[in-house]
Amino acid sequence: MREDDIQSVLAACQDPLISAFTPVPFPYDLEMAEEFVRGAALGYLNHQSITFAIESEGQLAGTIALHSLSIANHCAEVGYWMSADHRGQGICTSALKMISELALGVMGFRRVQGLADDDNFASHKVLERAGYHREATLAQRVTKNDGSQKDMLLYARVQ
Repeated sequence: MREDDIQSVLAACQDPLISAFTPVPFPYDLEMAEEFVRGAALGYLNHQSITFAIESEGQLAGTIALHSLSIANHCAEVGYWMSADHRGQGICTSALKMISELALGVMGFRRVQGLADDDNFASHKVLERAGYHREATLAQRVTKNDGSQKDMLLYARVQ
């Protein structure tokens, strides 16, 4: 992530679909975008996460990250979102394949997992096309902004 990604992150996160399926708050303001972009470097320096911009034709198309890193257990979690105008083009699947290869083949993780809302069918397809296998349904795993509980599907890719 770069400083000049802040405005693109801000614009993309105006899409309520991103906040519907991720922890990204809605409404989303400039301070949040600044904190997200600048916080990516801090997460990396503190060995907590590694966040990448996903670009397409020189434009920010989304973000993808390894987070919840457990060095002792050789495990990480992946999270991502795509801007509305870049969905459905296979870009996210390609990015997920790349970050998975980085995690499993270079960084030494033995397991990368991803969670998706039970009704986020697009994310299920991305995970499956990137070689992840559905392992479980986690009942009432997250609390949404409106206070409702949501089931999540757990996917994993192992070395």
